[in-house]
Amino acid sequence: MSLRKLKKRLQYQFGKVPELLYFPGDMQNIRSYYDYRKENDLDAFLIDDITWNDLDMDHLFKRLNPGLSTSGEQYLYYELRSPAIDPDAYAQRKSLIDLMTEWPQLRLKLQVIFARLGRFRRADLCRAFHPSEHSTAWLFIYLLLALLVPAAAISAALIGPYGLIGCIGILSFNALIHESRLRKCQKDFDTVNYTVSMIFALHKIRKLKNAKLDQHLQDSYECLDRLNSVIRTGGISSFSDGGVSDLFATFLLYDLITYEFLKNKLGCCHDDVFAVHESLGKLDAAIAVASYRESLDRFAVPDIDFSADHPFFAASDMTHPLLKNAVPNNLNTKRSILITGSNASGKSTYLKTAVLCALCAQSICTVTAGSYQASAFRIFSSMALSDDLLAGESYYIVETKSLKRILSEIDGDVPVLCTIDEVLRGTNTVERIAASSKILENIAQRGALCLAATHDIELCDLLSGQYEMYHFEEQVGVDEMLFDYTIRTGKAVSRNAINLLKLIGFDDGIVEGAHERANRYLETGIWN
Repeated sequence: MSLRKLKKRLQYQFGKVPELLYFPGDMQNIRSYYDYRKENDLDAFLIDDITWNDLDMDHLFKRLNPGLSTSGEQYLYYELRSPAIDPDAYAQRKSLIDLMTEWPQLRLKLQVIFARLGRFRRADLCRAFHPSEHSTAWLFIYLLLALLVPAAAISAALIGPYGLIGCIGILSFNALIHESRLRKCQKDFDTVNYTVSMIFALHKIRKLKNAKLDQHLQDSYECLDRLNSVIRTGGISSFSDGGVSDLFATFLLYDLITYEFLKNKLGCCHDDVFAVHESLGKLDAAIAVASYRESLDRFAVPDIDFSADHPFFAASDMTHPLLKNAVPNNLNTKRSILITGSNASGKSTYLKTAVLCALCAQSICTVTAGSYQASAFRIFSSMALSDDLLAGESYYIVETKSLKRILSEIDGDVPVLCTIDEVLRGTNTVERIAASSKILENIAQRGALCLAATHDIELCDLLSGQYEMYHFEEQVGVDEMLFDYTIRTGKAVSRNAINLLKLIGFDDGIVEGAHERANRYLETGIWN
């Protein structure tokens, strides 16, 4: 594609909702950079898998990801899982996003570089950063075998037939070695070649000589200087024309020699390669966020307090970033909140909306709200759980472990924001209310900001001194139930579970009997 057409396509796609294809295994490869950082304890806080799955964050990632480069995809995924909990990290992210938003010509130049770098999800970049082996044994073997070829040719010219036989033997042996080793190493060629392409991409960015950009990349430029030998070598050539070049590679093992040299060089300089990948990822992720902002009808740049004495959350007109025509809602609190309301009234969506706003505020500096001011949080949730059949754990066991992990994280320098939907739903009513009230009370007393939802109205009275009460409600029509999905202060006063049975088509006798039994219990405390 010509440069003019490429620029035109990139300008057209900027600010549009991405429509990338994802194949089985792609998300696992995209998260490999995050996994590498997690395994090596490179971050003070990362969003765990329970919270990530509760919030359906894979879909939010796909909503943001325009997919220009592997570095950009992997860093954007990591960025969503690492909400900034210190002001310096947040300021750096915001500065890059602002730069990509406010300087469209610079952004377009970078987009061209990233588009030409391309996306190759099968490339295992983390192995290039920290390979398990740095042995140069095969490099010396290949060099020795390659040197034997001209030596054998000279012998053939001097000795005659016997030298010719020896030369043919050397060539045949080299061809056999080339075929055998190529099968084992071919899968790593793409990783090495893509890594080399990343180094060239940063080299091109450096040549742009943009002072604002260079402020963010100075450290990685120093890493680039230590990778000059990689730039001089270039990538691994893949000869396939069936001509002289193929013979050159087969008999002189040129591609294998280049591969071994680059692999060992990248292994010895894995910290520098890591820095290159990270720098490219930061830039490409910033472009993705700038494009995401452009695609939104409305967003707010958050105001985050990293030194607040007490956690607080103040946001207006919040909407869920993945829902169309979502109803805006507010949250302004310095205390934990307990939400009640009927089924399908919006409790769970509200919890997810609030915590997603907090996560996006600290990770991509962009909130789908009218305004957002809050403390910096470490974020956890316990919502969309299920029993673990493989581990032999019931729903209740899975739920209690999920809650225990939140309690274990509360005492720290950065306050915890947690969302809990229907706490301890996996057990009987009496024990659920008794245990859940003490758990929620403990969370609030220890300084965390908890956003909880429940059907147990009894919790409102038990937690009235610790939690602010909110609710959602509905209007029941003849043939339908209407929700306005607007949060209100106070506890819920309506129930709709039995009315839903009627709307779905259950027998009138079942519905009326259920109403009678419920009313009797509320009046007397006796079921029969």
